[in-house]
Amino acid sequence: KDRENFGTEEKRGIEMMNDVGMTRLVIGNLISVAQIICLTISCCASTRRRVYLFQLTETTLCAVATIFFGAWSGLSTLLIAIYRNWRTMEDKFSKTDMIVTGILTVVIGLAVNTDGWIGLLPIIATLQLTAFNHYVEDVKLTRIGLLINVVMWGIYAFGIRNYVGGIGEVVTFVIGFIALMRMEKGAAYSV
Repeated sequence: KDRENFGTEEKRGIEMMNDVGMTRLVIGNLISVAQIICLTISCCASTRRRVYLFQLTETTLCAVATIFFGAWSGLSTLLIAIYRNWRTMEDKFSKTDMIVTGILTVVIGLAVNTDGWIGLLPIIATLQLTAFNHYVEDVKLTRIGLLINVVMWGIYAFGIRNYVGGIGEVVTFVIGFIALMRMEKGAAYSV
């Protein structure tokens, strides 16, 4: 294949092979470690406010990591999600906020998507959690919404070569699922 005929994913792979690209990849994955810790804590949080406090921190770290991966579709939706998580944490996420952030997510996410089909996952994941933020008050249902979201972001992470993030999403899903089952049985397993 001629280099000009490569798709975006192949070009990103080539760019990641040079020194600057490799440095970006390593830094992005290191930031992803901290991001995943916050995500895991959010999936085990005992109150809705704590869920979104750790979601806010996680989303901010994920946005920074995404810059290093050069995944602009993910970054655009994460910046919107930072606002959404902050408003939800403060219990001020209104229906207007939901509609505006939903529209912005779709319009901006599609406009900057350079990742093909995999680049649609951040848009879908952000819309899913945006709806949950507005309509769901119950901690258990919030955790279920987060687990659904973790699956989508995990697939995306592997798709953009954020291996630490992808593995972290898998681990977070397992820990979050166990915490949810323990919650169902009435056993304490939350922070």
